[in-house]
Amino acid sequence: MKKHHPVKNKISLAVLTALALSAGAAHANNFAIGGSNTTGMVATSGGLTAADPAVAGTGSIATAGADGTSLNTAVGQSSTANGGFATAVGDSATANGANATATGAMATASGVNAAAYGANANATGQNASALGVTATATGLNATAVGAGANAAAQYTTVVGAGAAANTAQAIAIGTGSSSTGLGAFASGTNALANGDGAVAVGQSASSTGPGSIAQGLNAVATGSTNQGGSGAIAIGQNATAQVITEDDAGPVAIGDGSFAAGGGAVAVGYKAGAEAPQTTALGYLSLATTAGSTALGSQATASGATSVAVGTQAKATLGNSVALGYKSETTKAAANITEAVVNGVTYGGFAGTAPVGVVSVGGVGAERQITNVAAGEISATSTDAVNGSQLFSIASQVSALSTGLTAVNTKIDAVSTKVDSLPTGETGGVVSGTVVDNTGTAVGTNSLVTATNGTAIGNGSNVTGTDGTAVGANSKVTASNSVALGAGSVADRDNTVSVGAPGAERQITNVADGTAPTDAVNVRQLDDAISGVRNDMSRIRKDANAGTASAIAMANLPQAVLPGEKVVAMGGGNYGGQTAMAVGLSVATQKWLVKSSVTTAVSGHGSFGVGAGVGYRW
Repeated sequence: MKKHHPVKNKISLAVLTALALSAGAAHANNFAIGGSNTTGMVATSGGLTAADPAVAGTGSIATAGADGTSLNTAVGQSSTANGGFATAVGDSATANGANATATGAMATASGVNAAAYGANANATGQNASALGVTATATGLNATAVGAGANAAAQYTTVVGAGAAANTAQAIAIGTGSSSTGLGAFASGTNALANGDGAVAVGQSASSTGPGSIAQGLNAVATGSTNQGGSGAIAIGQNATAQVITEDDAGPVAIGDGSFAAGGGAVAVGYKAGAEAPQTTALGYLSLATTAGSTALGSQATASGATSVAVGTQAKATLGNSVALGYKSETTKAAANITEAVVNGVTYGGFAGTAPVGVVSVGGVGAERQITNVAAGEISATSTDAVNGSQLFSIASQVSALSTGLTAVNTKIDAVSTKVDSLPTGETGGVVSGTVVDNTGTAVGTNSLVTATNGTAIGNGSNVTGTDGTAVGANSKVTASNSVALGAGSVADRDNTVSVGAPGAERQITNVADGTAPTDAVNVRQLDDAISGVRNDMSRIRKDANAGTASAIAMANLPQAVLPGEKVVAMGGGNYGGQTAMAVGLSVATQKWLVKSSVTTAVSGHGSFGVGAGVGYRW
């Protein structure tokens, strides 16, 4: 006698005991229990025969498929079991496949080892399992557990009411959770993982994009959706990490309320914020707001482009600048220092005169010392920081120099004393020069004075003229009461001042206007005088031309000729650009001829001329 499957036997016996209903068997060892409007024998294993059952109810007939396999079991109206060791329990339940199991009204298990438990549960595919009202598992090894759960691809797993996974190997755990993407994982009520390998863990956590990770209540990670793009990471309650463009590298936000936006942005700490690409914020309420900025420390803030703030409440607000330490601030922009004035002396030639930012280690009223600084290079091009020992060394050298200067001053004083005590003639003096006459003065190597009251100042200067003065190297005075000014100047005429020599003349510049009759004049005064002469000559020339034109006009007046004639006449003339007009009266008698005329130069300053003449004829 064949052994019956123990579970199926228990189900069959329970139904038979409770209901005592009849069934129709389509094949040996197949077992069907359900309402029927016909009668018949129940076929059982081992050839045993049961008495005719009583008819209990009408309608559908529970059947077991006649497929040549053994131990298919169908229990319930319109239930169907096919494929060998298949079991369908419940009204309209369907088990189709070897070892398939469908339990519940309208439950369906299709595929080898498929299992559906619950009203309207549906398991389709080998080893697919659906557990829960309307749960659906579709595909090889798909598993759905929970009312309305839906595992829609092979190797997917969903657990929770309304949970869904629709891409191979995706997992969704929690009420309303959802996974979309190869190997995506969502765990938590309403958690959402969208993208290959995306992970969302926590209530309402959401990760979007391949490889993105969101962990924590309401955590949101939004990475690039491009194939092979970078995923975002958000860990912590209400943490948010999101890309700005699809090509951004994945941002990272770790900590409750942390926020990272843009490629490469990293925020770590409670409500830490990295708000632009390539920013980093690390610490409680730390904040980096501009591209490339970094804030490290509780409440540290970096708001200048590529700025760095390190320390609790440190603030870097200037671009390319650094704030180091508790409450350090960058408040003053870098300045271009090309020279410095100390005690009226200007120093320059500095290196590093085009700074791009500042470094602050404190704040106003909260300054800090910088200690343990290595000795910096000291050179014309060095931009190293120097330490106290270097400054001490320089101060020591300055002190030594001061001592040396004091010694020099002492020696200068001694020299001055010796100069004061130089021997002189009655009124003459010599400083490294030669004076032949006791009333002369020579200053400079090889300087020479041979004349009375001569003065020679400068190496090689020479005075041979009485009362002469030569100032400048190799200057020379050979004439009396003359002066030679400048190196190589020669004064060889009495009562003259020379500022050069033949072939080596000099200009005399910055000469004030002369006022006295014997003062020198400058070029401007000379130009003014020449301009005045030129103007006077031009005016005189015009007057002369006008006079000539008047003469021409008077000469051309017609004259009375015959006795008794009287003639009033007009004449004109032009000469050298000047024009004149003449008016005349002439009277002729038997013996006398009288003539008078008036003329004016029309274009020659309006001048007038008068003429008269008397003639006697015979």
